[in-house]
Amino acid sequence: MNNINTIEDLYQMLDRYTEGVDWDNFYTRRDKPAPFLTYNKLPDKCVVEFIKEHTIQKACEFGCGEGRNAIYLAENGIEVEAYDLSEVAIENARRNAEESKTEKAVFRAENIFAADFADKKFDLVIDSGIFHHLTPHRRLHYRDIVSDILTENGYFILLCFAAGADGADEVEDYEFYRSRQTGTTFTEERLRTFWGEKFEILELRKGENIVEPEMWESEYLYICVFRKA
Repeated sequence: MNNINTIEDLYQMLDRYTEGVDWDNFYTRRDKPAPFLTYNKLPDKCVVEFIKEHTIQKACEFGCGEGRNAIYLAENGIEVEAYDLSEVAIENARRNAEESKTEKAVFRAENIFAADFADKKFDLVIDSGIFHHLTPHRRLHYRDIVSDILTENGYFILLCFAAGADGADEVEDYEFYRSRQTGTTFTEERLRTFWGEKFEILELRKGENIVEPEMWESEYLYICVFRKA
């Protein structure tokens, strides 16, 4: 019977009113003009700059893709747990990690809403691709997960689609369900309002189109650095 007896029952019902992305197919076909496929071995510029200025021992990445940020962190001596829904992406990430000869990154093909993070704490959490694809009813839970697994004064780096970039507009939460969206962009105001509930905003800026030998950045993203309040 399709009854709603728990919050998770409610979430699963609402999930049916949105369209997910087949990420295994996405990483297998590779026919989308996505920079993180083109530069799948280059870390984000903001991650490179952050690591130069902060001492981090343990980090976690959500939506790690083929491991570009996680491997960079591991190469810099940081223990990393990296998660992605796509088993194809995770297999590619493990292969890339083997090629780079790093052993400090652990890759998991897992839904973070079903993962067990009990007793896990990280100095840094990175999201370079999950938040802008989350359904509105999952975002609050996601914010709690990020906050809960961070150490006191831990950092959160978020990269997400910027409203107005590449012609994309923000989709209001109610419309997200009506039009069966797979994701949305965000305005600076919306990001400050949502994340400012639990985090101190250290940096929030539009990205630039930059491709260098060891890192990249795109103008269609907001670059956010938060600290747990």
